[in-house]
Amino acid sequence: MEALRKFVISVSIAIFVICFYSFLVGNNIFQGKFDNSFIAWYFLAKGAFCSVALYLLFRILEKH
Repeated sequence: MEALRKFVISVSIAIFVICFYSFLVGNNIFQGKFDNSFIAWYFLAKGAFCSVALYLLFRILEKH
């Protein structure tokens, strides 16, 4: 079960990092601008929600 816990945590972090990177690219942060794109904010929110939901679902299923 410990190996599965490490895997779920790793996948949750990877999901958040990928979505955070797409947020930064979508808002042109790397080019020195901030465009405030709606789709970039969507990906940031989606990444935060999905990573936390995956971790919490694992924790709930682990207790039963």
